[in-house]
Amino acid sequence: MGLFNFLSSDIAIDLGTANTLIIYKDKIVIDEPSIIAIDRNLPSRVLAIGKEAMQMHEKTHENIKTIRPLKDGVIADFTAAEQMIRGMIKMINTG
Repeated sequence: MGLFNFLSSDIAIDLGTANTLIIYKDKIVIDEPSIIAIDRNLPSRVLAIGKEAMQMHEKTHENIKTIRPLKDGVIADFTAAEQMIRGMIKMINTG
């Protein structure tokens, strides 16, 4: 046990333009499309993340907006990226 082991983390996130990977304790636990679906009337309300949001993409009601927060390998929408990451981390227990 090293002096700085308390600084290490068991989670790694690879944000990709197409997919986001979350690695927890050296295992890939989340491999989902980098997309989020939100309510246009209440943008802080996340309706779906990843595969579920991909199924909604361009096939939804006008009050539902799908966002790809990464464009060309760069975060284009910080709020959507944060919401997506938070949602994917919550999936670890069920994923």
